[in-house]
Amino acid sequence: MNHDLIDYLAGGPEPRRWLVLESPQYLVRLRALYPQAAITAVTRYEEIAELEEFAGLGIDWHILDYRQQRLPFAEESFDFIIAEPVLTESWELYDTLMDISRKLTDVGTLYTAYLNIRYHGVLAQLREGIFPVRDDHLYAKTEIVRILDDALFKEIGFLPGLQDDDLAAGESWEAQGFANFSHDLSTAQWLVEAKRSTASVANLKGLYDRDTRKELARLLHRIEYDIDTQKNLAELRKLCEAQMIFDEYLEDFVRETCVHQDKVLGLVRTAQ
Repeated sequence: MNHDLIDYLAGGPEPRRWLVLESPQYLVRLRALYPQAAITAVTRYEEIAELEEFAGLGIDWHILDYRQQRLPFAEESFDFIIAEPVLTESWELYDTLMDISRKLTDVGTLYTAYLNIRYHGVLAQLREGIFPVRDDHLYAKTEIVRILDDALFKEIGFLPGLQDDDLAAGESWEAQGFANFSHDLSTAQWLVEAKRSTASVANLKGLYDRDTRKELARLLHRIEYDIDTQKNLAELRKLCEAQMIFDEYLEDFVRETCVHQDKVLGLVRTAQ
């Protein structure tokens, strides 16, 4: 069973901003899926940017080695980043992931992949005392979750990239006591979708701009901790009217940002 990172994508007309980091194999299909997108590509190989297959795709090319250099973009420059090899080839993984994370918006998504150290082929080598020195790093899923969590990603999903059609070899290791969740022992490569925000928070952030959300949070926190309560309730009403913030959104926002949710919701509902 073979998948790649394009299997995560639905396509659409939105003019989103994409960064493709050392993953040129996705550029042609990405442009077909998102014809209005702004696509930036980074590679350390100048000849890749000159390939005929990429001519006319409207790609903004940058030639640099992301393993040694910071990405030359402002924070929150991209909605999505495809960086298939970043987990396996980075020299300073945490620093690189933090750099990538900062280049995404606060509701942005990273698509990447890793080689699975629990794959039965790797385990068989280890059993024989064989583990060749290699440039690529291997990981277990729990370690990937920890690493991405440290790099400020909130919601992480996995899809098998390279998985055996015949699962028998993985199941034989399972019979020896190895955990085999999602056929992990038969999967040589896992694909990863890592989001900067959970789905519920992303929905909240997607409807109003940052300044509006910041002011909304400020007023709610002042109401929550009894600071000029009536004054701030009045300012909250004005903000909701000016920005057309509807009741369901306001209630969801309270649940995501306030500790004393019932108290705040009661005050807000009474004041409406």
